[in-house]
Amino acid sequence: MIVSKLKSYKEIKSKLKKSDEVGLISCNACARMCGTGGLKVMEKFAKLLEKDGFNIVDKDLIGTPCDFDQLNKSQLHGNVQVVFACDAGIHNLKKIFPKHKIVSATNTLGVGAYDHKGNISVVRKFK
Repeated sequence: MIVSKLKSYKEIKSKLKKSDEVGLISCNACARMCGTGGLKVMEKFAKLLEKDGFNIVDKDLIGTPCDFDQLNKSQLHGNVQVVFACDAGIHNLKKIFPKHKIVSATNTLGVGAYDHKGNISVVRKFK
C-alpha cells in the first residue's frame, strides 16, 4: 500500500478562495487505510470548509484514483478539487482534468505494510 500523511487543515484551506466551487475527491483504498482519505476524512473536511464559508459542490469517493479508468468515468464539478489521495491519484487527476485546479490534501511518504494489530509501517520511503 502507499502510505500518506494528511496535510494540516490550515495548509489545505490556504490554497482555496471563498469564490471557488470546491469538489472533494477521496481515495477509498490506501488513503482510507492510512486515515488520510475515505468517506470519514472527506466528510470531516467538507464540514470544516463549509463552516469556514467555502462552497462545497461535490464529494466523490473513488476506489483507487491511481487507476486511470476509475477517474476517467467521473465528471468533476467545481473549478477546484481537494484530493485525499497519494501522488499517483493526483497525477491522474491533473492529466485527465487539466483545466481544474487540483489541491493535494496529503503528502505521499512511501510504500507501507499493515500488521495484524492495524499498525502501518513505512517499509520504503520515497525520495
